[in-house]
Amino acid sequence: MNIIQFTKGDVMFDIGGRIITLRQLHNISANKLSKELNIDPSTINKIEKGTAKPSIDLLFKICDYFNISLAEFFDSQASELPADLLQLIETAKKLTPEERKSLNNFLQTLLERTERQ
Repeated sequence: MNIIQFTKGDVMFDIGGRIITLRQLHNISANKLSKELNIDPSTINKIEKGTAKPSIDLLFKICDYFNISLAEFFDSQASELPADLLQLIETAKKLTPEERKSLNNFLQTLLERTERQ
């Protein structure tokens, strides 16, 4: 399998893998994503398998669909996080600052209880 990777210095980035992660995070199939973007379903499949490279226009469409910037797409730290943690982050982004503070307090309390046991 040929994986299309973006390389910058010592950092390699798997574009197809990032799209898969985003799809899983948002619970969307490759077929649905291709329909939403109005592209041939095989295009997403080929990009994810690493047999095709996306155009910059397509990358922007993908980013717009998932409501992220191109910089966030290529954020190597975000792509290394597990899908459930990414989902938690995406959910937290939708909360008000006060709600995020309450959530953080809850999580801190939960951790303290776990550490005591």
